[in-house]
Amino acid sequence: MFAAALAALIAITVPAYAQRDLDCSDFSSWREAQDFYEANGPGDPHRLDADNDGIACERLN
Repeated sequence: MFAAALAALIAITVPAYAQRDLDCSDFSSWREAQDFYEANGPGDPHRLDADNDGIACERLN
């Protein structure tokens, strides 16, 4: 029962975009992509930083 309630709460509070793999084209601005990149570290699970310099989706900049 507790696990089901917790899963439902997470599903409500976690944005849909955080539950799938994103590409730079999913963001409307560099700032949005960079904020997402920084919030979803460490590492780069969505592969938004192609040259590993800590800056996501540089072509949006």
